[in-house]
Amino acid sequence: MEPTILKKVRLALEALIRQEALQQTSQDTNKIQLSFIAPNADFVAGLGAEPVINCYLIGVTEDKNRRKSEPYNINLNTDKTRTTLHREPRFVDITYMITVWSKDKQGSAEIEHLLIGYLISGLGKYDFLPDQYASKHQINPEPYGIRLTLFGSENSERISGHVWQAMGSTPKPSLMLSLSIPVDVHQPVKLPAVQAIQNSLRNK
Repeated sequence: MEPTILKKVRLALEALIRQEALQQTSQDTNKIQLSFIAPNADFVAGLGAEPVINCYLIGVTEDKNRRKSEPYNINLNTDKTRTTLHREPRFVDITYMITVWSKDKQGSAEIEHLLIGYLISGLGKYDFLPDQYASKHQINPEPYGIRLTLFGSENSERISGHVWQAMGSTPKPSLMLSLSIPVDVHQPVKLPAVQAIQNSLRNK
């Protein structure tokens, strides 16, 4: 297993947001900050003058919908003496709660709504993480790809409600972005190839 896969996906997500969502806005994108820490009271107290897009990782589960019914794949070598048994990867579903924050007393709602709109427009057009963002951060999800689901699962609203309650914060409009990542957790196994099968039938 690649133990740094979650870190690489986070970097890819940051690049995706900056280049696909924020490039649409007329604002200076360098002034829009991205944060991946919990949006708790300390986070709110540390907000500055510039708007912040917060991507908080709130869930890591198995994506059972992508689990293969045939978990094994066997390849035979060229001289047909050995086989290699490959097990299908685990599909890990990671979910980010994305919110927009601004301390502008006059225009905070306008800024937040505007940036959420750009996020929907920029991220919503993809069903899978584009190859250029995966390869740039040494992620190789082929042949499965990293599936993107912008509005999360049917339980997303309940989960986000629990998050706000746990942090003692007033709920904010949020996008629930799920990324389903194939993760190789099994090593290939070398096995001898079956050379012949003999059947013995006894006539009664």
